[in-house]
Amino acid sequence: MKNALFITLLLLTNILLAQTQTLKGTLEQHKGQKITLAGFNYYKVLDLATTVADSLGNFSLNYPKDYKGMGVLKTQDNSSLVVVLTASKAQITGTHLKEADSLQFINSPENNQFVNYAKAYTQAKQAYKAWRYLKPKYTRETTLKTQKTVLKNINKELQRLERVNSNALKLVSKNSYLRWFLPIQTLVNNMPETIHNYRERLPKDIKEFRSINFNNPNFKTSGLFKELIEGHYFLLENMGQNLDSVFTQMNISTDYLINNLKENNSLLNNVSEHLFKYFEKRSLYPAAAHLSNQMLSKNQCVLSDSLANTMQKYKDLKVGNTAPNIQLDATTQLSDIKKPVLLVFGASWCSHCKKEALELLKYYDTWKTQKKLEVVYISLDTDQTAFKTAYQNVPWQTYCDYKGWETQAAKKYYVNATPTYFLLDKDMKILVHPRSLAQVDAWINYKL
Repeated sequence: MKNALFITLLLLTNILLAQTQTLKGTLEQHKGQKITLAGFNYYKVLDLATTVADSLGNFSLNYPKDYKGMGVLKTQDNSSLVVVLTASKAQITGTHLKEADSLQFINSPENNQFVNYAKAYTQAKQAYKAWRYLKPKYTRETTLKTQKTVLKNINKELQRLERVNSNALKLVSKNSYLRWFLPIQTLVNNMPETIHNYRERLPKDIKEFRSINFNNPNFKTSGLFKELIEGHYFLLENMGQNLDSVFTQMNISTDYLINNLKENNSLLNNVSEHLFKYFEKRSLYPAAAHLSNQMLSKNQCVLSDSLANTMQKYKDLKVGNTAPNIQLDATTQLSDIKKPVLLVFGASWCSHCKKEALELLKYYDTWKTQKKLEVVYISLDTDQTAFKTAYQNVPWQTYCDYKGWETQAAKKYYVNATPTYFLLDKDMKILVHPRSLAQVDAWINYKL
């Protein structure tokens, strides 16, 4: 009986091991520490496996057999190392993850190639920066510009360094995961430097992004997806052109993404949701409005209800549209005011609304007397006593039907947070969706 049970357990163990891949290691200075292997699923970070190193620093991590891509090895002392997870039985040895020179990989040629490429990239980048520093000195400074041979050699070395990464890539097998991964990683790493130091690269980096196939399944486990897309839009935001040009370029890239992913509905929905949140976070409202209009016009796109509702707000309430009219009380509509209006949605139970209301008091008299601006405050309160206590002494117009989020005004303006602001002109045209009262004040002073 015992023998039969032992054999059964052994068979089950073998079956489970056959369904996993293994990353083993010996890291002497991480003995007794928790070791975690993390992976990626587009925007998400996954815990693939966790274990504890023994008294000698030995550990073994079993992760899903179907996982191919990049991972991050993490230790309890907050050290980490990016690794290539394409070999079913890889091994790493060394002293500590932070002591890169001590690390060696066994049965994993791609990890060794990855390390070599990283070293070549780092060295070339440092050298390139140094030679770029010297070039203008030998071009413009009187005591140096006579050294034509030196300048010629500087240009020659710069050209060589620009080819280092592509030459290193040729040493990687064409069928290797790294052959796809490294150029994308290099683009991601280069974008911040393009913004700050090498602006002549802008057209190249933009063109390269718009040639990428985002349907490539390698993206799923690359850990690059979010950084690549957000990095590109940050690059466009800081390209040094006027806002109209910036938003035009953003819209071109958005159209490219939507068109590229149009046959991959699930991923397109995922990308559009994260990109929309990114635009809102950075107050890139025209870009958010364009994304919303494009996604809502694509009948084949299946958006989640919450995302579709939020995007509909930008389609219906985009800058330049006529704002929805609302019944303020039994005798007054918003359209009756005939003056510029700051429409505010708030509530007495909202702590941030209370702080903003105190800020609004500082601006109100100046706005009203100098700009003829009216403030219309729609409360989402449901308790009459709380509403009257909070707003009985405010100088602006305040209204409440005690229906909370179900009030028709909130629904017409797709309000899902408080406070929410809309700045309207005297004809109820939407001027801007402000994120703060400071932004309202700046807009009123310079444009209203």
